[in-house]
Amino acid sequence: MADPAVRFNKAHAPAGSATGGQFTSSGSSSSGTAKGGSTSAHAAHVAHVAHEKHVGAVAAAAPATAERKKALLGQAHADRVKAAALEKELKALRSQEARALKAAAHAKATAHHAAVVAHMSPAQKAAAAKHHAAHRKAAKHHASLKSRISGLHDQVGALLKQAKTLESEAARL
Repeated sequence: MADPAVRFNKAHAPAGSATGGQFTSSGSSSSGTAKGGSTSAHAAHVAHVAHEKHVGAVAAAAPATAERKKALLGQAHADRVKAAALEKELKALRSQEARALKAAAHAKATAHHAAVVAHMSPAQKAAAAKHHAAHRKAAKHHASLKSRISGLHDQVGALLKQAKTLESEAARL
């Protein structure tokens, strides 16, 4: 073996620096530096500190996770309650739509019958015009109801989908 003074020279730059450094020729490949095991001890310390930090963060986050889960489930419940209220409104609108459809069909038939009569008096013509106007009004009301029903149906679907998403996110916590 070489002389210990030749293997370690304090005048050399540290190992790994740009100017070079004193390396051992003993064939030891476990640490890879001239400092021996001090680098691995430092790495172990850094890993330990990181682990302690992680364990502390997980312990501190546990109450926050429970609160977040509770908030998500509360929001999902509120969405489902709102969707149920909208479904009741939707049921009432569908009932109105059915009545409006019947009224529009009746007004159309009455207007058509009045228009078919060949010889109408002025009073009959006025009545036919009135029936025709009623038909247009009922048809517009029916179309308006269909639009509102479609919007409510989409809103209910979106609320239920959001509630399902919130519940699955809460389950993952």
